[in-house]
Amino acid sequence: MRTVDLERVILKMFKDKEFYGYEVHKRLASEDIKVELSRLYKVLNEMVKERLLKSRWENSQIGPEKRLYWLDEKGRKELDKIFLDAIRTVHSFYGDYLMSLPPKISAFNSICRLLTDKLKGQVNIAYITLTNSVMHEKMIYGLHSKVRQGKIYLVRPRSVVVDLHLENLAFLDGAYGNIPLKDEHIDLLVVIDMPQKDFLEKALGEWCRVLKETGRLALLTPTVLLGDYKDPLTVGGFMEKYEHETLERREPVDKTFLETLLNNFFENVKERQIVHMTIFLASKPHFSDQ
Repeated sequence: MRTVDLERVILKMFKDKEFYGYEVHKRLASEDIKVELSRLYKVLNEMVKERLLKSRWENSQIGPEKRLYWLDEKGRKELDKIFLDAIRTVHSFYGDYLMSLPPKISAFNSICRLLTDKLKGQVNIAYITLTNSVMHEKMIYGLHSKVRQGKIYLVRPRSVVVDLHLENLAFLDGAYGNIPLKDEHIDLLVVIDMPQKDFLEKALGEWCRVLKETGRLALLTPTVLLGDYKDPLTVGGFMEKYEHETLERREPVDKTFLETLLNNFFENVKERQIVHMTIFLASKPHFSDQ
């Protein structure tokens, strides 16, 4: 096994644990990874020099001192990168799987039908996201297919590049709390994920500002970010939780807090769950009354 591959295996082994060198050797052997003890100690010492691991010598009641190893901060970051690369790979395959499903059972079609079931004629839709992916583009195409008339505004940071070509699609530079549209202009506002908890109330005020009196908010977020789960997590739930917590360093928004806040801004709030996503549908905004 190449040294770089052996280091990756060792990093995954440590995580939140501490090991003596001989314990690392036993764990590797249990996984059918054969490495000479002398080489293993050389690799461990190199990892300490590279600040992937920390170590200290401990006295032993019998025999020589023993060296204890655990992850250094650089090692934790490298381990996060290993996990995130694996998660992105799985997400890519999962996204391909979802997009290949026939229309009758497609999650994208189900979400788009849910969001557009009360929209008729010429309507204005705003879609807010801070990132871009094939799945976002699939959603926008889906909304377009359900509502041919009117306008779709894709609101995203200037740095987010989106390659979509639809006649009724307009690109706007903005974010959750900064939507460059006039008051009461939007029939359906689709928000992907959500702002941090401390910023959520301000964002809701902005969302209500651009919605028509008859408009509707659709807030889509991975269910696991609501803290609405019980251990053990499903594989999908674990990946969503790990990815968002690691990349965004964000705490889950308490579901009760979110529901209370939505009810402060809207007369009618409903909740649906499709696959791993929770969708809050809020209508009849009364922000102007507060």
